[in-house]
Amino acid sequence: MGTGGGYRVSHAGLSGQATELDGCGDDADRIRNAIRPTACYASDALGGSDSAPAFDRFAAGWEAEAHTLRDALHELADKVHLAKGSYHGSDHVVEKRTNGVHVPDGQRSTTSPQRPSALGTY
Repeated sequence: MGTGGGYRVSHAGLSGQATELDGCGDDADRIRNAIRPTACYASDALGGSDSAPAFDRFAAGWEAEAHTLRDALHELADKVHLAKGSYHGSDHVVEKRTNGVHVPDGQRSTTSPQRPSALGTY
């Protein structure tokens, strides 16, 4: 495509961000596994008979949230990968169509009309 200014998407940057999001999802899964409640302690090991069930509920809540976070991060990574493909495809289509435009000699203009600035009176 041309070298002029405008909106551009860094395809490599999108891939890098998607990879980071996938890695964060994997990290969330490791956290989820680390806090998974296990019943390998005596009921009074955490300070009394009421503490163990309270801890199990607390850990189960954290595990569920870590599971949700993991799934959301992986879903977001997938969407970033899809966006990268869409941007790449549309960039290619725009380039192909732009290169196919024929303008007769003598009718080309390299200038564009200038519009007055809305801030010119301040």
